[in-house]
Amino acid sequence: MSYTETMPKYFDNPIKILHHLKEAGFTEQQAEAQVEIFTDYIDHNLVTKKNLKNALQELELRLTIKTAVIVGSIVGFFSLMEKFF
Repeated sequence: MSYTETMPKYFDNPIKILHHLKEAGFTEQQAEAQVEIFTDYIDHNLVTKKNLKNALQELELRLTIKTAVIVGSIVGFFSLMEKFF
């Protein structure tokens, strides 16, 4: 289940949140302040495809470097052992 599937549908539309809060008894100013807080929080915590792609590319690079270091160490170790035996 994705993040957006677990959120109520009105989180997709700040206008719906505003109307929902007003119907619940919030004043116009209170409702607007809440909508601003909600949208800032949601926008701040969402991951874009570009962010995710960059993070995955960084992870792939780090894993490639670590793998190369491990393979190089193993080859170096056996080369050294070959000289002694």
